[in-house]
Amino acid sequence: MNLKIPFIMLTTILISLPASSQADTRVHLNKGLNSIDLNDDGIADTIFSATYDNNTSHPSETLNVFIRQGKNWFIVPVPDDDGFTWADLRLSASALKVSGTELHRYKGRVYLIRAVKYAGSAGGEDLTDKSRVRFSRFRLEENNDDPGTSVFYWDPAGIYLTEHTFDEVNEAFQTLDMEKFR
Repeated sequence: MNLKIPFIMLTTILISLPASSQADTRVHLNKGLNSIDLNDDGIADTIFSATYDNNTSHPSETLNVFIRQGKNWFIVPVPDDDGFTWADLRLSASALKVSGTELHRYKGRVYLIRAVKYAGSAGGEDLTDKSRVRFSRFRLEENNDDPGTSVFYWDPAGIYLTEHTFDEVNEAFQTLDMEKFR
């Protein structure tokens, strides 16, 4: 019996396990209303997934997040912007997505992950070229101590830069490794 073929098959399976287990962390969203318990309080919260089309060649995919507590609803702001809408970004006149956002459930907690093509430390590299991707992870937190601030917010929970280069962030999301966030 030739043991080489079973060994190659077993090796292939073992090598692919980390990538497939990471892909399984993604929370798939439907267009429109999505009911998901984001803060683990047993009450379904709301995420609206929609397309923002401003008559350009590449509309943006967007997310708006609302947390429900009793009869109250709270909108959750984007952590590094002054708005409430998460949006992806494609380069004008190109199909390359240079930034995007996904939800992932990992170790019983929902995280929002943002991927952005890395333009180098000086920010001057060409994003149409293959480049590394910077992943930022955020966890939902509650704030009842500071008046005038949002009740819920996305707290930074680690970043990492991919070792490999990618044409666009959707490719990089296929290799996302939740263990690499620091």
